[in-house]
Amino acid sequence: MSLKTAILATEPTSYWPLTDVTGTSCRDEMGLHDALVNSAGVKLAAIPFGAASAPYFDGEIGSVLTADDDPHYSQPYANALSLAAWVCPLALDNAHTGGSTDQYVHFLEKAVDSSTEVEWAMRLYNQTNPNRHSRLSFYTFKLVSPPGQGNGAYMEYGVTANDTTAVELGGWLFLVGQAEPWISESDLTSGCVFWKQGIRAARTPADKYEHSPCHVHPRDGSGPISIGGTNSFGFKGSIAHSAIWNRLLSAAEITSIWAGPDRAPWDANVSQLRVTGGAGFGMRKIFVSTLLL
Repeated sequence: MSLKTAILATEPTSYWPLTDVTGTSCRDEMGLHDALVNSAGVKLAAIPFGAASAPYFDGEIGSVLTADDDPHYSQPYANALSLAAWVCPLALDNAHTGGSTDQYVHFLEKAVDSSTEVEWAMRLYNQTNPNRHSRLSFYTFKLVSPPGQGNGAYMEYGVTANDTTAVELGGWLFLVGQAEPWISESDLTSGCVFWKQGIRAARTPADKYEHSPCHVHPRDGSGPISIGGTNSFGFKGSIAHSAIWNRLLSAAEITSIWAGPDRAPWDANVSQLRVTGGAGFGMRKIFVSTLLL
C-alpha cells in the first residue's frame, strides 16, 4: 500500500500530495480546491520524497501555496477537524517570523493574514530561541483581530517526555493537528491534540479551548489555507502529502499513514541534494547543497 493509498483510504475532505511536477497549482485529489502557487519562491518537484518530489519553499514572505476558503476547512463545519502533513525544515532559524520573544513561523494555516481571522495553525519555533527551541505545535484561535493567545498542543524534543525525535535540518516529520469538538464555555476537557511521528503529545491544561486566558470557541473565517509559509511568515523547507478531514482521525488511522507497509529506506539523487535511507521516513535525512542553504 502506498502512502497516497493509505491517505485516500481515510476519505479526507481535501488531499494535496504536492508531487506535481509543473504548472501553477497542486492537485486536490478530492476535487474540492487545488492549491495555487503564489510565488517564484516555490519550486515544484524540488525535494525528493520517496519515488516522487515535493515543493521547495525558499523562506521568503509570500512563498506559499494557497487553497481557497471553504467551510469544510473550518472546525465548526462538523465540530471537529484533523489536518496532517509531512514537513522537512531546511532552516532551523527562519528569518521572517512572528513572536515577541520566541520566534516562530506558521507553515500550515487558515487565516486572512497573521492578524486577521486566524482560525488554526501549525507552528515551528526557531531553534535558538530563549525558551522554546524547535518546538512544533498546533493552535486554534479566537476569530478576532489580532487573534491573541490561542490554545494549543505541542511537542519539543528534550522537554516533552514522549517526544523521541529532534527537529533536524533535512529530516522529514509527520505531523497531525486535531481540533476536538467544542462543548461549552465551562468545559475544560476538549481542545487541541498534536501528533509527531505517530506519537500523541501529552495533554496539558493549555491545550483546552476554555483554558484561561484563551477561551477559544472555534469559528468559520474567510481566509484561505496557506501551505509552506504565509503572507506574513517565511518557511524554508519542504512539505508533502498535506490533507484535511472533517472529523478526528483515529489513532489507528494515524498509524496507518505513519507506518504504512511501503515505508522502505530509499536513496534518491538529484543535482542539488541527496537523500539517504534509514529505518523509515522518520530517519531519512536530506543533505542539501549550499545552493539551497
